[in-house]
Amino acid sequence: MATKRDKHPHLKTYPDGTPFTGRVGPTLEASEAAWPVKENAPADAPNVLFIVLDDLGYAQLGCYGGLGDRIRTPHIDALAARGLRYRDFHTTALCSPTRGALLTGRNQHSLGLGIIVERATGFPGYNARVPKDCAMLPRVLGANGYGSYCVGKWHLTPDEHNGPTGPFDRWPLGQGFDRFYGFLPGETDQWHPDLWEDNHRTDPPPSPEYHLSEDLADRAIQWLTEHWAVDEDRPFFMHFATGAPHAPHHAPRACIEAYRGVFDDGWDVIRAQTFERQLALGVVPPGTELPARNRGVPAWDSLGEQERELFCRQMEVYAAFVTHTDAQVGRLIAHLEESGQFENTLIFLLSDNGASAEGGRNGLLTEISYFNGLQDSIAEMHKRLDEWGGPSTYPHYAAGWAWLGNTPQRWYKAFVHEGGTRDPLIVSWPARIRDPGAVRGQFHHVVDIAQTVFQVTGIDPPPTVDGVPQRPHEGTPLDYTFDDGGAPTRKRRQYFEMFAHRAIWADGWKAVTLHPSAGALRRIGDASMTAVSGRFDEDVWELYHLDEDFAEARDLAGRHPGKLAELQRLWHEDAERFQVFPLDDRMTERMSMPRPRVVKRKAVHVWRSPMRLVRSVSPSVVDRAHRFVARIDGGQAPRGVIVSNGGLNGGYSLFVHEARLHYVSNFLGKEHFVLRADQALPKGEVVVELDWLRSARFAGQAVLRQNGVEVGRLEIPRTNPVFYAVNEGLEIGSDSGVAVWPGYDAPFVFSGRIIEVSLDLRGPEHVDAAAEARAANYRQ
Repeated sequence: MATKRDKHPHLKTYPDGTPFTGRVGPTLEASEAAWPVKENAPADAPNVLFIVLDDLGYAQLGCYGGLGDRIRTPHIDALAARGLRYRDFHTTALCSPTRGALLTGRNQHSLGLGIIVERATGFPGYNARVPKDCAMLPRVLGANGYGSYCVGKWHLTPDEHNGPTGPFDRWPLGQGFDRFYGFLPGETDQWHPDLWEDNHRTDPPPSPEYHLSEDLADRAIQWLTEHWAVDEDRPFFMHFATGAPHAPHHAPRACIEAYRGVFDDGWDVIRAQTFERQLALGVVPPGTELPARNRGVPAWDSLGEQERELFCRQMEVYAAFVTHTDAQVGRLIAHLEESGQFENTLIFLLSDNGASAEGGRNGLLTEISYFNGLQDSIAEMHKRLDEWGGPSTYPHYAAGWAWLGNTPQRWYKAFVHEGGTRDPLIVSWPARIRDPGAVRGQFHHVVDIAQTVFQVTGIDPPPTVDGVPQRPHEGTPLDYTFDDGGAPTRKRRQYFEMFAHRAIWADGWKAVTLHPSAGALRRIGDASMTAVSGRFDEDVWELYHLDEDFAEARDLAGRHPGKLAELQRLWHEDAERFQVFPLDDRMTERMSMPRPRVVKRKAVHVWRSPMRLVRSVSPSVVDRAHRFVARIDGGQAPRGVIVSNGGLNGGYSLFVHEARLHYVSNFLGKEHFVLRADQALPKGEVVVELDWLRSARFAGQAVLRQNGVEVGRLEIPRTNPVFYAVNEGLEIGSDSGVAVWPGYDAPFVFSGRIIEVSLDLRGPEHVDAAAEARAANYRQ
């Protein structure tokens, strides 16, 4: 088709390459002005809102069973009553892969997102670098007249790019969003989040009642208000992704107390009640059989009184977290209604994977224990029941509650049985959907949503974006289900892979295998199987006819070996096509593997002013000898942090308190080893030193000096074996977020002048994969 430029090759162009449509003559009278014209959205194109919840199981919303009508989600339930609920919608089973597929319409491994970005490896399907030939929705919608906003969790930037210098091409703005407010990695403290606005760090608003979910809703409402104030006829695309209810499970005290005693019946009784409610709601089809207990989950009646008290409190906090999140979703929906925008807003509300069993058999007081391969004891957790869910904890519930939360399905987040991949999906669009409150049974996958958006907005995906030819989309639009609940499923097949667990669905049948690696068994607290890491040919495949067996209760592999072989062949075809190989079942050890750095690692670092980094770009001193030397001028009354790294659940801090130099090493928030100088810090300019001398695995000796004179020495028997915090990293002159040591209040900024701080890394960097595997089994 000929363009204006083709017809008029003499036309000048604007800097963006579009033709100048006016006329330029020698004088103003002989010229005609014209402005570059941006593409407008198609007439009556809907607003598009993604609401992405995190680690929410299939049964944990009221409209999907609500754990036997115990969890209260009135606002989300109201949205479902005005829209559609899907009972056979699937995700990838993990955060980053699902979010990438949602925003691009390509499968997870096609994007380099076969795993979360923190565990990336140097293979095409796993390198965490979303390719430029897979443009995200905001880039395409923005070029077609939409305003686009990203609020909340991102988790799609390579971990080593999350620092203050980027690169920013795979941050939200680099992927096409106009504005971003939220956090970059997989999780953050809800009371003291690590926040970024656009491409720079920001701090949360000061308030004793602060909670991240409320802040995110405030910002989403603010940006939509400003959007309509500038151009009320321009449609918007908003990606609203809460950090909830992913761990840490943090909720306001009043919300928690409202659930006291609600779960005292235990997970066995409540699971049976939940299943009956799901059948009545229609989100589980008639004839479904409830599968047997997952391995690793004890019978409730077998638990002691202390265990039951602890586990009930864990679930009360989680339920409060869900209800509190529901209230924020309700505020956002109410704003759409009050603004007259709700009718023509296409809303997709989903979870990114099934309920999480990362808490293991007993749950965790701090989820950082899980990442460090450790387990909190029942006794130490029980002592802190009253704190559970508050700012002094970073908790996760026991795997039994995740088993209940995924009713009626088997297994959990990160597994490709239905408990990991089948998730709630609510679609609302009153201007189009004529069957409100209905349940849809067609099989679909998160990769299908982007194609659905293009279909209903009337926007054709462009063949090139920013000059890069685009890869075909890999989804199947699901908008045909809006009008016809009885329409046959149009999707023909979908593969799955996560941590070498594999599955494929095709025409109502599913083949699946749980790969029993050491990491998988630790995740579910199951000691009954032998780990066979790397030995994929020994995995046992199961076969289910999901059209007749919704919950994977009847394995038909022995009865239909031909069907199983056919599906295994299809899985291998898709694995080759979508970059799934090589299979890799490693878990914890991938967290600290060496990756290309934005800045080359040095043995000696020098800083001459206050600074704040995140974990992923901070020099690592984990299990290696090192020395800090700081030249400071504290004036007449020095106080504050000179250097710190970490937070509530681990790390170190070198600081001045009560006129004396201190060094604190925090082990998982459980123990604080405090070294206090035996004499006061000299006034004025002084050189202070901290030597950490490695004496054993994850242990060492700290030595303090002032102007070359030793003023203290302390044995430190335990340090975090893998890392200190999800987000918090090295700081010079402060300890922001949550303090490494509870003896001072964050950020405890240094009161004097920091002239220079140097770090000399004297031992080898702790990045050996085998050592990481051993670290995962480290016990205090």
